[in-house]
Amino acid sequence: MNQTYIPSCLRNLPKQKAKPRKQAIKDAKSEVIDKAIQLLREELRSGKLEGMMMPYQRGYLSAISKLEVLKSEL
Repeated sequence: MNQTYIPSCLRNLPKQKAKPRKQAIKDAKSEVIDKAIQLLREELRSGKLEGMMMPYQRGYLSAISKLEVLKSEL
């Protein structure tokens, strides 16, 4: 008699499938890397680096490629 009351509309609902923990962590890491790449590309396109020296632009491109390599290793 210690069972809690469950309305009839909720009794036969299928359980929601949750992502396994490791897969959820992997997806979150991938999402963060995608966001970082997107922000770097937006900054390159915005024209903020127009007056700066070429090494800054190369640094941005290098950071983007390293992030893409890191994402592929996940």
